[in-house]
Amino acid sequence: MTAVLEVSNLSKRFGGIVAVDNVSFTVNDGDILGIIGPNGSGKSTLFNCVLGQLIPTEGSVRIDGQDSTGMRPCDLNRLGVSRTFQLLQVFPQLSVRDNLILAGQEHQGSMTSRLFGRPDAGLGEAAEQMIAFFRLTHLADEQAGMLSYGQQKLLDAAMAFMAGPRLVLLDEPAGGVNLTMLGLLRERLQAYHAERKATFVVIEHQMEFVMALCTRVLVLAEGRIIAEGAPEEVRRNPAVIEAYLGH
Repeated sequence: MTAVLEVSNLSKRFGGIVAVDNVSFTVNDGDILGIIGPNGSGKSTLFNCVLGQLIPTEGSVRIDGQDSTGMRPCDLNRLGVSRTFQLLQVFPQLSVRDNLILAGQEHQGSMTSRLFGRPDAGLGEAAEQMIAFFRLTHLADEQAGMLSYGQQKLLDAAMAFMAGPRLVLLDEPAGGVNLTMLGLLRERLQAYHAERKATFVVIEHQMEFVMALCTRVLVLAEGRIIAEGAPEEVRRNPAVIEAYLGH
């Protein structure tokens, strides 16, 4: 299998606090890896080290074999890496369609092409396809700020996929979403994975969402990996039950 993401012996310290402690894992082409763990386990710090928001104290990150350690997010975009955030990044005054077009523009074209190219940057058709795929057709012309929180989460996910990325990192996509919309989001992510063989990494607190979506789960506690494997295997692991489930 081809390794899309390789994290090797990665650590991040803040003074005397070790937030991530010698973490290594590989994400292969077509994987959906879930990263779970209790609050303070190092999940967000790990994500931010992979995505260039933080520079690791030790260790390395590679994308498709290329060293990307400390690489800026804009340069990671060019390698085909996309992400969502815990806090929504939609533009509330723009329509759903224009949010998607803007997301696509971040990954392609020069400033000249943006100034003198087509008004939709040539992304109108791709935006319509993504709108239909994520079941947002009836909301295409609505301002994003007028959508429900769950609908905005769907839009946020659609924006992350606009450029057909090689690797998508989803930061708590289920957070604050009601059960009905959560089911739709999970089903759409699974469908996207099945149709396009996309590769995801998901950080999430919602255990059932992760277990239903992910092909493999990694568990962090106190900055270290305490378990890794298939969802059902991880669910039964005594160390996970103690550290994460608390019973």
